[in-house]
Amino acid sequence: METSSLWPPRPSPSAGLSLEARLGVDTRLWAKVLFTALYSLIFALGTAGNALSVHVVLKARAGRPGRLRYHVLSLALSALLLLLISVPMELYNFVWSHYPWVFGDLGCRGYYFVRELCAYATVLSVASLSAERCLAVCQPLRARRLLTPRRTRRLLSLVWVASLGLALPMAVIMGQKHEMERADGEPEPASRVCTVLVSRATLQVFIQVNVLVSFVLPLALTAFLNGITVNHLVALYSQEPSWLCMSSAGCRTMPAGSCTATSPMMDGLMSSMTSITISTW
Repeated sequence: METSSLWPPRPSPSAGLSLEARLGVDTRLWAKVLFTALYSLIFALGTAGNALSVHVVLKARAGRPGRLRYHVLSLALSALLLLLISVPMELYNFVWSHYPWVFGDLGCRGYYFVRELCAYATVLSVASLSAERCLAVCQPLRARRLLTPRRTRRLLSLVWVASLGLALPMAVIMGQKHEMERADGEPEPASRVCTVLVSRATLQVFIQVNVLVSFVLPLALTAFLNGITVNHLVALYSQEPSWLCMSSAGCRTMPAGSCTATSPMMDGLMSSMTSITISTW
C-alpha cells in the first residue's frame, strides 16, 4: 500500500528565498554604494594618472634617449590594463549582480588571465628596475657600457613574455559553470558563475606555486638588490674626508693641511660618480 500520496510534499526551506540568498551571496545596498564609490575613485585616479604617464613617456621619445622611461611605460601599461579590464567587470558582476555571470566562459578565463598577467608584469618590471638601478649605483662605468635603451627594451619584452607564460595556467583552472540544477536535472541558467574548475588539491598546489613565483621570489630579489644599493650608497657617503690617508697615523706623516685638502677631492669624486650614475639613467 502506497502512503506517499497521503501527505503533501514538504516545501524546500529555500523555496521562498532569492537565488542570491540560496547561493550564499546577499550584498547589502549600502555596501554596494560604498564599493561603487571606492571603485569609481580608484578607476578615475588610476586611469588618469597612468594614461598621463603613458602620454608623457611616448611624447618624450624624440628627446634624449633614456632607459627609465621604458620601465615607467611598462608599469603604467600594466596598471592601466588592469584598471580598464578588472574594475568594470568586478563592479558589475561581483558587487551589483552576482548571478548570473554574463561575460561567458571566454570572458571568465580572459578576466583572470589579464589580472594574473598584469600582476606578473608589475612585479617583474619592478625587479628588473631594481637590478638595473643596483648595477648603475654599484658599477656606474660598467652600467654605462652595458645598460643601453635597446637592452632595456629587450629585457622588458622578456618580462612581458614571461608574464604571459606564467599567467596561462589561470586561464585553464578558471571557467564558467552552473552552481545549481533545476528539478528536471538541467542546469539553472541564473546560477551561472565564473569560478574554479579544478579540484581543491590542485587549487592548493597552484596557489602555493603562484604565491612563491609572483610574490615571495620577486620580493626577495628586489629587497636583496635594494639592500645592496643602499649599503653601497651608505658606504660611499659615510667615508671620512681624509680617506686617502687610510689612517690617522698616515695623516700625521703628511704635510699639514694635506688631509683636509682631500675633502674637495672627495667631493669632486662623489660628484663625478653621481653624474655618471644619473647619466646612465
